[in-house]
Amino acid sequence: MARPTIQSTDWDFTVKQVDLLTPDGRKSGFFGNMREDNGEVLGVTTEQYGILQNREIYSRAVEVLERKGLTGYTTKSLVTGGGSKFFTEFEFRNKNIANAVGDTFGYVLRLQNSFDRTLRASFELGLLRLTCLNGAATLEREFGDNKKHSLKVSVDFLDDAVDRAFAAGEGALKVYDRLAAKAITDAQGTLILKNLVGKGILSGKLRESMETLWLAPSRKEDKARNVYNLYNAVTEHLTHAVKSDRFEYANNTSSNVLFTLDNAVRRPDNFAKLLLPVKEDKAEVVVTA
Repeated sequence: MARPTIQSTDWDFTVKQVDLLTPDGRKSGFFGNMREDNGEVLGVTTEQYGILQNREIYSRAVEVLERKGLTGYTTKSLVTGGGSKFFTEFEFRNKNIANAVGDTFGYVLRLQNSFDRTLRASFELGLLRLTCLNGAATLEREFGDNKKHSLKVSVDFLDDAVDRAFAAGEGALKVYDRLAAKAITDAQGTLILKNLVGKGILSGKLRESMETLWLAPSRKEDKARNVYNLYNAVTEHLTHAVKSDRFEYANNTSSNVLFTLDNAVRRPDNFAKLLLPVKEDKAEVVVTA
């Protein structure tokens, strides 16, 4: 089972750099990125690392979207890791694209920032399947500044990043078309889920819930037996049963499953590996978030 992540909607705090001292009281040359509201150190950096406050990147992103006439969105903002990582999802149900099987998607722009050097300040492109409001990953790389955090860190990249993220939407749908073109049986879908557990991509508990959705889909759009609808069973559970409490874990799992399934349908040898028999007692692999 994945470890719980310290997640909160209390994201609008200020972070400052404070000197970290050696045991004898001398400056170490390293700094702690400390929350001013509670004194928690969120990461350790050098003096070359520039702080980008969450409110700064968020407010500039809103300005960019409004200037481009991109309105009618909803937002959800939160932090994970006690505040070390920040995310805002801008969800556009009013800006639609469709894939080859007729599913319509809204755009999701995921803004991110971190104080522990784990994330670049950037946008990620996601999609929202409108028939069921499942969040869906894409294989697109993040759209952000090419430079890591430095003393000159800025939010100037956001204008171009928004344009590039929206421009990538049509191409991002092609992965779903590839998955939909690969027919599988109920039994094969179940076996693929078990092998994803064996690879450490899913936990056994997640797999059980996803298997139930795969074998008994509630919507007619999901009744076709193909790899795309298997992925829809994965995203349905992650979106509606996991994401509200474990946002980062749900998104990472969705991305890892999509990458693995796409790699399998592209390469017959990899697909064959996902259909190998799995012993039930070997399938329960611990997954850490």
